[in-house]
Parts: sequence; structure tokens; C-alpha cells
Amino acid sequence: MENRSSNPFFTPEEFRRILRCSRSLCYEMLREQKIRNFKLGKRYFIPASEVERLSRSTTAENDYPQKVDTDLW
Repeated sequence: MENRSSNPFFTPEEFRRILRCSRSLCYEMLREQKIRNFKLGKRYFIPASEVERLSRSTTAENDYPQKVDTDLW
């Protein structure tokens, strides 16, 4: 993973590239306030801490089946 500590906020485009989600899903989560964010004019900004939180939860979910398979064999 890249070093994100130097940038305190991400744009939705940067956010979706990091978490590998679609543009429509990203904006849907922003509108439904499932992602902490703030809006400055017409632009959204997402705190780096939120990106870290979601990337950890996504990684944990994606790794779970692999861990189970490894433990069984």
C-alpha cells in the first residue's frame, strides 16, 4: 500500500482508486453518509483516516476465505 499519511484528505476519485470501487458506488456512499466526508463548494473530501478504516475492513473481508482454506489444508 502507498503511504497515505502525507495527505490528510482524498478526493472521491483517489478514494475509489485506493479501494477499487466504482464511481457510482463511491458517490452513493457519500450521499448516504456511509463515508465520513465534507463538502467544499461542489467538491467532496474524504479524511485519510476514513480511507484507512475502510481499507482495513475490506482487506479483512477479502482475506477471510483464504485464511479458512489455508487452515483446512
